[in-house]
Amino acid sequence: EPISSPELKVTKGEEEGPVEFDAVVEVRPQLQLAGYDKLRVTIPSPVVTDDEVDEMIDRLREPDAVLEAVARPIVTGDFVTMDVRGRIESGQEVVNLDDYVYVVGQGSMVDEADNQLPGMRGGETLEVAGSAPGGAAMSFTLTLKDVREKRLPDLTDEWVAENTEHQTVHELRDDYMGQIRDEKVRQARRYMRDATMAELATRVADDEVPDALVEHETSERFDEFQQSLQRSGMSYDDFFRITHQDPEEFANLLREEGQRSAKVDLALRAVAAQEQLAPSDEELDAELDRLAVTVRRSRDKLREELERSGRLGALRAQKAKSLAAEFVIEHVTYVDPEGAEIDPALLVGGPLDEADTTDDPEALDQSQDELADTTEDA
Repeated sequence: EPISSPELKVTKGEEEGPVEFDAVVEVRPQLQLAGYDKLRVTIPSPVVTDDEVDEMIDRLREPDAVLEAVARPIVTGDFVTMDVRGRIESGQEVVNLDDYVYVVGQGSMVDEADNQLPGMRGGETLEVAGSAPGGAAMSFTLTLKDVREKRLPDLTDEWVAENTEHQTVHELRDDYMGQIRDEKVRQARRYMRDATMAELATRVADDEVPDALVEHETSERFDEFQQSLQRSGMSYDDFFRITHQDPEEFANLLREEGQRSAKVDLALRAVAAQEQLAPSDEELDAELDRLAVTVRRSRDKLREELERSGRLGALRAQKAKSLAAEFVIEHVTYVDPEGAEIDPALLVGGPLDEADTTDDPEALDQSQDELADTTEDA
């Protein structure tokens, strides 16, 4: 399959008579791929922990929390009332706050305060060094007055019945566990295809990817970037100013994405060839039916136009790559960020969103819209 424009060299007839020429065109290489059926891919864990459920329930109880005085040493999260005095190097006092309430660990005071306050008690004084907003050195004196901790209401069936749609703590925990599980499964499934394709791309060496294919994929990404800017009414200068990106680094990023996409393309074609994966006539007809609705053609008319424009083969290749992607995903071992294997059953049967059901663009030759555009030109 050609991947670049032909280079022509006239061999006869340059001066007179019939013209003869040689045409040299670069074709897509056919790779032999190993290890594609034994990939280990890291995705977010779909497993719900008790701590996650507790955190969600704690947020629900937060509005009914009260602050209670404590006599123990300070711990992170305590509410400490203090008088704050801040002086610059000359000794001039520039900060004077009485009865300032600070939540230990929230990071809005000098770092050393969060490090040293735990373990202290009300009535003690802490001297710490810090800096003014402009960067000038300062010293602070923190006179600790009282320490209070946030106390959430007891989690009882009575509280649950009064404040939620559930009647018992058990019902509430089950409901929240289900909500968290659904979201974590959705998140894991969103990562599955992209992470798998990224891992599959590592099975293809850089020198196995023709420059022409990388340039084609990079150009497609730049075209998508241009169209996105046009839709938003934003100029190049506006984009780089707002995002604080360097144009050269951004171009390099597009090329890296283009190279990865080219590797995925070659890898999926190799898997399709090695596993003899190809769409059946019924599958191809179903795809033509879907595309025919988009371009408002009959299936037979669309097939005729695609054959005439030379794109029917591309549609077959697209479906073969989609089958190859499904094969690879079915044979992946998924692991969580700690390296523990994830039971495949945990990733099945959860609610789907659009990201779960849409073919990955890097796993396909062209989108249906692009094929539709081809038919318009036919």
